[in-house]
Amino acid sequence: MEDLPDELLAEILCRLPPRGLAASRSVCKHWRAAIDARGLLLAVAHLVPCPLRGIFINYVPDRSLRFFSRATPGTSSQPSMDVTLSFLPGNSSRRYHGVLEHRSGLLLYENGQAMYVCNPATRRWATLPPPPRVPPAHSHLPYYRRRLYLMFDPTVSLHYDVFFFPDVLDKQDLQPDGEPQCSAQYEHERNSSWGSKEWPPYMYPVQVFSSRTNRWEEKQFIRNGDAAVTISDVLSDRFSPISSRCTRRNHAVFWRASFYVHCDIGFIMRLSVEEQKYQVIKTPKLDTTGCKRRLRTYGYLGKSKHGVYYTAIHGYQFHVWVLHNTTESSQTPEWELKHQVDLEQNFRQHIRTEMTEKCWTVGSRGEEPQERGDYEWDSSDDSVIDAKEGINMDCEDYYFPVDMLGYHPRKEIAFLGNRFQGFAYYLDNSKLQYLGSPYPMQLDKHHRRGLPLLESFIYTPCMDDLLPCSE
Repeated sequence: MEDLPDELLAEILCRLPPRGLAASRSVCKHWRAAIDARGLLLAVAHLVPCPLRGIFINYVPDRSLRFFSRATPGTSSQPSMDVTLSFLPGNSSRRYHGVLEHRSGLLLYENGQAMYVCNPATRRWATLPPPPRVPPAHSHLPYYRRRLYLMFDPTVSLHYDVFFFPDVLDKQDLQPDGEPQCSAQYEHERNSSWGSKEWPPYMYPVQVFSSRTNRWEEKQFIRNGDAAVTISDVLSDRFSPISSRCTRRNHAVFWRASFYVHCDIGFIMRLSVEEQKYQVIKTPKLDTTGCKRRLRTYGYLGKSKHGVYYTAIHGYQFHVWVLHNTTESSQTPEWELKHQVDLEQNFRQHIRTEMTEKCWTVGSRGEEPQERGDYEWDSSDDSVIDAKEGINMDCEDYYFPVDMLGYHPRKEIAFLGNRFQGFAYYLDNSKLQYLGSPYPMQLDKHHRRGLPLLESFIYTPCMDDLLPCSE
């Protein structure tokens, strides 16, 4: 088939089922180019089950896990999902519970010092051993666990992988015996010659756990193109999430056999898992000149209808870019500005409005679950708020931060949080829809101020896996 014209080859490949079509990309570069150039995987994406069921949310300071979703009374012919993860061993204890990662229906979950890969839909799970690179005394720290990423694509294989990415502070913060360095040694090495070295390095060692072999191994990814920054740049960034004092994680996206990881100080790594190569992609820069508030700009990497999305939020300024892959004229992926809006007026209209028509509720471990069934949230089922009305000028001087909760997997809908409320924002028509509060009802406003969102993960169930254990 190597001599077939691209048009005829594409006509043959498009007749394959989604999993077979995705696997065909690994046959050779010719097949991969024929599939990607004609968007064949996008054409069959609607055939792959990817319903939106809700959002897993981790909270601080009580370090708890809750599920924010639409509560629709009724019954379902299929068994309901266990979003409380009560089937996991030791999950009734008071130790910290939290989701570390979600990918295509599987969760990477931490329960005290144990970690699991689990499926709430099938109630199956497997224990994940800590990466060998991490000192045992530190394997439970958020600094390490938030550098673990789950990779699972049921259209290609029912096996999964877990990636552990090295960091600048691996060399800086720990001695060989795992003890922290003193501040004098920290300053000395920070100002030494290795601080001027490029980051990430040309050969980037990544620890990979495979469910096929049930063990960790190190893989070297070779860089294509230039590095992003130097080590000194990373260490000097006071907003970098690499500090052990920072509990937020950077998100990752798996798209067309490539793994995109949002890294520090303004760049993304795109890893080709098959070829063991990676490329550095700079994130878009947001011009904040003239903004009336001096605030930090938050970036979010996600996946939606057209692939890889990057979102920058500065105050109420909301900007969205979509990544376009390399072409014959450009070997560097380029960002296209998809949407930009000032959400201040939209949110201020709701600051002192009693919003009662909510369609989503929140549940947690240990609470009586509401009857949810297996309902997919359909945006057309609920009313959308037209934000063209006037605003309450009494609240003009107040600022309530905007949280990015995630993207709808198939529609250009961004899920946002503001002033302890949850919203769906439609990129195509700039409408804002009130969903409800992602906070437990028993918490009053005073306690909610002390319980900010930590991380959020859009959940799309999958009924297929090869996980060994079940309840």
